Amino acid sequence: MPGIPPSQVRDFFRAAASFYRQAPWRTADEGETIRVECEAVGHGPRFAVILGKRGKVKGLMLHDDWKSCWLMAHEEYKEIAHQLQFVAVHYEPLSKESPEAKKMVKEHGLELASSRAYPSAFRMERGRLIRLPDASDLELLKACLWVMPDFLKRAKDKKPDVLEYTFKGLSGTMTLELSWVPMERLQDPGPAPR
Repeated sequence: MPGIPPSQVRDFFRAAASFYRQAPWRTADEGETIRVECEAVGHGPRFAVILGKRGKVKGLMLHDDWKSCWLMAHEEYKEIAHQLQFVAVHYEPLSKESPEAKKMVKEHGLELASSRAYPSAFRMERGRLIRLPDASDLELLKACLWVMPDFLKRAKDKKPDVLEYTFKGLSGTMTLELSWVPMERLQDPGPAPR
């Protein structure tokens, strides 16, 4: 990943492998949303959706805002893709990745949960612009990959209680506050849920 230190890439791959092995899509439905607050990253809350329970794609999406998350859950992708803004990781077979990705895994000894679980990280900006995540996006995604499985176990009642996690990142200690978005809010396109 250009511009990202090799140690951060290795840490991301380890977090992604751990997340995949724990298979959080068995617990969380794609219709359920987790609010993620992280002051170190700023820009207000993010809204996480775990992929894989209903579809073929397994992974994690972190929407930058409530509108993007709500649209994804309620509209046809083709109609709203130009309005979405998120960072995500999708798991794909290593065999389908570019020669550069395969070389990177081999040369740097990057951890994969299996040959079917290459963590392809990307950022989608409004206007359907897709690019690689920057270091800040990757750091938040990595932190969420580490803590989401534990959050799902501790908050299995799906009440909107806030659980706090402290995570040591490249730029120091990060605090993440995770909570379920109440199901009734998932029907409401209004302001971001508290």
